Amino acid sequence: SRLQADNGRVGKPWNKECSVMNRYLILIDAVFILLYIFVAGLLYYLGVLPRTIRVLDLILLGLASARLTDIISTDEVMKWLREPFIQMEHEKVAGREVEVRMGRGRGFRRVFGELLSCPWCVGVWVAAGLSYAYFLFPQPVWLFILILAVAEIGSFLQTLSTIMVRFEKYLKGLGVPEEGI
Repeated sequence: SRLQADNGRVGKPWNKECSVMNRYLILIDAVFILLYIFVAGLLYYLGVLPRTIRVLDLILLGLASARLTDIISTDEVMKWLREPFIQMEHEKVAGREVEVRMGRGRGFRRVFGELLSCPWCVGVWVAAGLSYAYFLFPQPVWLFILILAVAEIGSFLQTLSTIMVRFEKYLKGLGVPEEGI
């Protein structure tokens, strides 16, 4: 069988399932583009099509998108959403066993699982959704965006604190914890 090297499946056989997945991905891209056209048209019709965005709002949207993306794609609280579409597999990477998320099943279910297991993919949809909501309903959505942004800042600070404590232990000669620095 032929090997496909340009679809993230290096060394895996190109088969009918890959072809079906590509069609679904094209369909999802088309939906994304149509949604963009619809929202842009609606904003234009309402006379609120943005020409600029304040820097603070852009930063808050970015932080909120990062937080919501993480919640959807990795946090335990949204496992119920991912579980029907994603299966966990174990692989050895650099001598360590790691969990790898893969789409479950076939067809649209598998494609949706592949998208949910990809934080970059989820991030694009989340950023688009938050941006659309921000421009369509600025007053009620701004508070939601602010809360997510503050939560992301807190998450960043907690991660930074954990790294600093582990690095301090390493410098004091207590060794590197099993998880690494």
